[in-house]
Amino acid sequence: MLKIGQFWYGDFMVAMLVVIVLGIIFANSIVDIPQRESDLDKISDDGFTIANSLLSEGYDMLNWKNSNGRIGIMTNGKVDVDKLNEFASLTGTSRGYLISQFLFGTSYQYAFYFGDNKGGIINQRAYGGVAKKEDLDTIDAENIFRIVRVVYLDNNKDGKGELVKMHLVVWDVGKEYRTS
Repeated sequence: MLKIGQFWYGDFMVAMLVVIVLGIIFANSIVDIPQRESDLDKISDDGFTIANSLLSEGYDMLNWKNSNGRIGIMTNGKVDVDKLNEFASLTGTSRGYLISQFLFGTSYQYAFYFGDNKGGIINQRAYGGVAKKEDLDTIDAENIFRIVRVVYLDNNKDGKGELVKMHLVVWDVGKEYRTS
């Protein structure tokens, strides 16, 4: 005889299993949201710190390689090409790049490049964790922070510089491509 409101123990177990699995998936996704926001806050704070440091005058440039001083590439409100070259020399080696991270006070990877008003890359290079701007497009990291600042750059020291964009990219350690 068939009863209309019949309930089987197996049906109950399958329904409970589905509810438990959905509950675990939901709980894991909710727990991950604050962690990701915290990571983004940290990486953006470090990005602003790096940008502000780069756009300062810095000090003790000759001792940057000895982990002393403060990195800054500006002089009198303009990018100082000598300081920029010293910075490029510092970050040209793995040890020097680590020293620059220490001087910036960050554990995140970073790189920056200068772009002109036509979208071209000035000096055809990036400074920091990657050597080419194109390498920044291949970074595969969980969190990436980008900031653009306008700076005055007199690349050939003729007194007729121009306003350019400094693009700074900061990312966390992941599956990224790194040349330094």
